Amino acid sequence: MTNAGLLVAVLVVPLLAALLSLVLKPRWLYGVAAIFEAATLGIALTLITLAVQGPALDCFGHWLYLDGLSGVVLLVVAVVSSLASIYSIGYLRHELREGAVRADELRKYFVVLHLFVFTMIAVTVSGNLGMLWTAISATTLASAPLVDFYGSHQSLEAAWKFIVLTVTGSLVALFGFLLLYQSGVGALGNSYDFSIPVLAGAAGHLSPVLAGTAFLLVLVGFGTKAGLAPMHTWLPDAHSQAPSPVCAMLSGAELNCALLGIFRVYTLAAPAAGAAPLRSGLLAFGLLSMAVGVIFLISQRDFKRLLAYSSVEQIGLICVGVGIGTPLALLGALLLIVAHGLTKCLMFFATGNLLLRFRTTAISGVRGVVQAMPWTATLLVGGALAIAGAPPFGVFIAELSIITGALAGHLWVLAAAVAGLLLVGFIAMVAPFHTMTFSRRADSEAVVMGDLNLLILAPALALLAVILVIGVWVPGPLEDLLHSAASVMGR
Repeated sequence: MTNAGLLVAVLVVPLLAALLSLVLKPRWLYGVAAIFEAATLGIALTLITLAVQGPALDCFGHWLYLDGLSGVVLLVVAVVSSLASIYSIGYLRHELREGAVRADELRKYFVVLHLFVFTMIAVTVSGNLGMLWTAISATTLASAPLVDFYGSHQSLEAAWKFIVLTVTGSLVALFGFLLLYQSGVGALGNSYDFSIPVLAGAAGHLSPVLAGTAFLLVLVGFGTKAGLAPMHTWLPDAHSQAPSPVCAMLSGAELNCALLGIFRVYTLAAPAAGAAPLRSGLLAFGLLSMAVGVIFLISQRDFKRLLAYSSVEQIGLICVGVGIGTPLALLGALLLIVAHGLTKCLMFFATGNLLLRFRTTAISGVRGVVQAMPWTATLLVGGALAIAGAPPFGVFIAELSIITGALAGHLWVLAAAVAGLLLVGFIAMVAPFHTMTFSRRADSEAVVMGDLNLLILAPALALLAVILVIGVWVPGPLEDLLHSAASVMGR
């Protein structure tokens, strides 16, 4: 199959899965989810390999486009989506048996799930800024019904808050996109081409003032979608109400789609506006997000909201890494996109198991996991250590690279501030999960013994193995992908 065929196929497969889920009998929904999302993953990996080995892939006049930077996000989206689809099968079967959802609600879940995957993949293969903005905005419309899947008052409120804030942010980003295009009117001549390769070719001739202003607007607008403080307030509400596999996709994949929009504009605006002022904006929002995330980590009593504020902290750290700008810090930030996405997916699977068994998201309501659910306890402890930044997991390597990159740039105070925030965040993240796992339940509390089935455990076990491997040894293809993305960011 040609490169153009693969770019089209990676979009068509999840759309076809949504269509089949709409018309087939309910008993086929699980099989469609597993097979078609696995096929999407296979196509995505092939595309990423081709993009790293040669020039960027594009077709249809640059409407579809894939380079190293978008390849990093496509990798995370494809892996998280395929594993979340498999996890959804066991998760929803358990919810059906418990009466938490009805059989007729499964069709809605899987149709919207596949559409959500389609919109995120569309973000990663968008070669035109208009298409990129449309796809990022569409991820909100596709995921909001999943946030409100359980149909409670709280979930409806969370879904509407999610829609209002992120759509408002998208409108701010749209103004930034229009300013960016306006900044290149002279350089582009009579061309009305809004494609990324064409704008990149003219990036050095853009208006510095307009290009810099455009980046700031996009940073604020899509920063709302990415969960950057102080625009992050939708994120903990949505994570606390959505089904656990949906939370894994929201935090592990969708946030990175918004980051891709920010970084695309950064690469286009930096040659004219100067990289230094743009990196200052990333540092400001990144450090604020880390501080806000850590503060709320300390005070959380709900483990799903705890993971949400961890995302605020980690997304902030990614922006700090790019803002530092040294080669090692930039590679660390790109690695953190992958490591955080996969690790946060693992944690939502593990805590999803807790929710299925204990029927509460309150930290105080979960005790004795190591006795009741030993396999889940392993996932919980390993995932908590990984997401908190303990060695030898991938997040630790990424965080260490960012701090070392700051020291290499002689940013001593910044390195110390980042290290201090990460240390406090580590304690705030690990302590609650340690308590839930190893504290004994009161004698008056019934202990539900036994882990969940292998279909629910397998995706999380696979993720635990992957993030451990990344922490010990970054595979050659992944290293090549990260360097390819760094070259796009640094041009």
